[in-house]
Amino acid sequence: MKKRGVKRMYKLDKNERFSEMSINDKNELLSFLKHYHIEYRHKIGLNPDMTFGIEIECSTSDKRIFHYKHRKYTNFLSDDEFTVGDNGLEFISPILHDDSKCWDEVRQTCEYVKSFAKNNEYCGGHIHFGTHVFKDNYKYFMNLVLLWMAYEDIIYRFGNGEYLNTRVVSREYAPPVINTFKLYFADFGLPNNLEELLAFIKKQEQESGINFYNYFLYYKKKRDYKNTIEVRCPNGTLEEVIWQNNINFFGKLVQAALNDEIDLEKLYYYIMSNSYSDNRILDEYGKIKLDKSLELADLIYDNNYDKLAFLKQYVKNGKSTSSKTLVKTTRFWE
Repeated sequence: MKKRGVKRMYKLDKNERFSEMSINDKNELLSFLKHYHIEYRHKIGLNPDMTFGIEIECSTSDKRIFHYKHRKYTNFLSDDEFTVGDNGLEFISPILHDDSKCWDEVRQTCEYVKSFAKNNEYCGGHIHFGTHVFKDNYKYFMNLVLLWMAYEDIIYRFGNGEYLNTRVVSREYAPPVINTFKLYFADFGLPNNLEELLAFIKKQEQESGINFYNYFLYYKKKRDYKNTIEVRCPNGTLEEVIWQNNINFFGKLVQAALNDEIDLEKLYYYIMSNSYSDNRILDEYGKIKLDKSLELADLIYDNNYDKLAFLKQYVKNGKSTSSKTLVKTTRFWE
């Protein structure tokens, strides 16, 4: 019944302009999303040249035995993760591409980790993307910075995954960047080239919602590996569907930055409209902004299937919370 409803309302392979919907159409969309569930796919349509890696953080009752036996179940590396707790672990993927082998491995690893471990208030869901797709192009990197700043409120609520709110420790380990970046740009202006941008990036905390420090080290020839940017804001999860949806969203956000015709005027408008103080910014980011989320969906996705998956995880059950502990939403994935 659900799939018939999807096909009747939305042609999944089409690219409708969700942001241009009438008020009635938006209400129908919200009603539809209440019953929509995201499915796991064999491929999500990322650029074939794009590479990525993930870090699955978890907590278990006794981590010692899993370092020795996990190789029987996954090719991910295991390591201690003390920010999660005394028995914290993380499973670090090899370099991945968007293909069925990758998604089989992510699913199998999540299923294995769920068999003995849990997600907790301290777990993050970090994703690394290979920066070779930027080809050291200053404009593309600057596009990504501006896209992130403009839509950071949408990004954080989406990245909350199966929760309504962002984990409290993200204030320390993955804080929003907009206020820091705006202050710097107000004092010094936008960087004029890649050298200036990297000089600015060098001054930033490595543990921000988005972290360019690995690329800075690579570009400056301080090391010849780990040429990545890291997305740190998502909450941790052990659900493969949410991992896939997160990778799809942030991967498509990166791909959107590789565009010479981005509407910078709109980005600047949203950046200047964000005036939340650091002590209340995460609470504000937890509130739904439907029109803005529809604009972002149209900007980064080229098909209705991706847009519906993004919007379902963003809207969730339509609620928000000011709780300091994580609050789960209604399950929205299969």
